Amino acid sequence: MEAQAKNQRQEQADAARAALIEAASTLFAERGYHDSSVAEIGARAGVSRGLVNHHFGSKENLLAAVIETHLRESELDVVAPAIAGKHGLDALKAIIFAHLELAKKRPAHLLLLYRLMGEALDPRNDLGDAFATVHKRWREQGRYWWDEGVAAGEIDGGRDQDANASLIIGAVRGITFDWLTSPGSFDLDAAYEQFWDMLAAFLKPR
Repeated sequence: MEAQAKNQRQEQADAARAALIEAASTLFAERGYHDSSVAEIGARAGVSRGLVNHHFGSKENLLAAVIETHLRESELDVVAPAIAGKHGLDALKAIIFAHLELAKKRPAHLLLLYRLMGEALDPRNDLGDAFATVHKRWREQGRYWWDEGVAAGEIDGGRDQDANASLIIGAVRGITFDWLTSPGSFDLDAAYEQFWDMLAAFLKPR
């Protein structure tokens, strides 16, 4: 009985945590991080505001959980299957087009992240640090594939990998942001194909 009661308490805690992350995601997307209060997040989740601090310690930690949850879900559902078994230049291409699939399958996910990225420029919050951590992880993942491509003679080793990572991140973010804010104004698939053609030509060994 004691073990059963413990399991029930854990399930309730997990459910409350998930509800808070979902509520925070919705409010952050609607109003932004700074203008979403802990009390409003608790009310939207159907729990007391005290549970935010109980489960996360602070609003900043809840923000980190929101970002991590959305990134983990997108990586598991979209990115991981796309890059499985791929190496070098093929892996770089796969990760770019996985972002395309993410935009089409989960537009609300990207809108939330873009809203938060815009707020990262506001010195009143710690969003900049949160996204700096994410970008560092992306760069580290890309470096492994970059080195494979250079070793295989697919990528010009004289190119700057860090600059290239910024080019890719900025380009796919810009393309999808334009598409999400101006729906129907251009062919998203064609934009990704053309970007990849230009990037592949640029990276080709000279």
